[in-house]
Amino acid sequence: MAREFKGSHLATAPDTYYRNLEIERIEDYLKDGKTILDVGCGNGYSTLKFAQKFKKAKFVGVDYSEEMIKWASRNLEKAPSSVVRRVAFEVGDVRKLSKLPALAGGRFDFIVSERCLINLLAWREQKEALMQMKKLLKPRGQIILTENTQEGLARLNHLRKIFNLFPIKTRWHNYYMPQEKLLKFAKKVFKVREVNNIGSLYYILSRVVYAKLAAMEKKEPDYLHPINLIASKLPSVGDYSPNYIFLLENK
Repeated sequence: MAREFKGSHLATAPDTYYRNLEIERIEDYLKDGKTILDVGCGNGYSTLKFAQKFKKAKFVGVDYSEEMIKWASRNLEKAPSSVVRRVAFEVGDVRKLSKLPALAGGRFDFIVSERCLINLLAWREQKEALMQMKKLLKPRGQIILTENTQEGLARLNHLRKIFNLFPIKTRWHNYYMPQEKLLKFAKKVFKVREVNNIGSLYYILSRVVYAKLAAMEKKEPDYLHPINLIASKLPSVGDYSPNYIFLLENK
């Protein structure tokens, strides 16, 4: 994806309106003047958005893909100097974060995971990654875990089934997080401050209402359709999106 889309925001998500909604929801939890680790930063699109908004915060973006980090570094070169001096990008494995030399001895106020852990192969690896994040948190530091869950997708597909729409399937490289197991585990090692289905109304309007209208007109849905733009400006209502923010605080 990095080779195809290079520095574009499309390298990590094709739905432009939802990507920006997701970033705005994450920003609601961040605070200025803090140290922030962006795990699975891709080509740095979100990281640089955060840095432009929070002008006194310092950021480190980490991604497993060397190609993504190459483009993140190029995007950083184009950023204002006020951003450049507060942002760094590193290649790293989320399952071995605490061993990454660039993060040695570092502790963060916030760690952002934006659909990173769903790219691991199993719940066991996702738990391992969460414990690695915990090691890099300051006391009372917070993980803004922005991930897709199996249960959320199942509820969305149940709604689609009512309107005779095909179920949305996870992509070959994704393993959506098992929400029940996640919460049971998280309550043992973190303080679970909030569980927020950030995309529910957006997904109802884009993946059900608009999807059904497109099917009736025998057209392929378009991510850039005005319905999706309108949906991205509305507050989230209900529990019909796979995409959540789990706010986890270090004990």
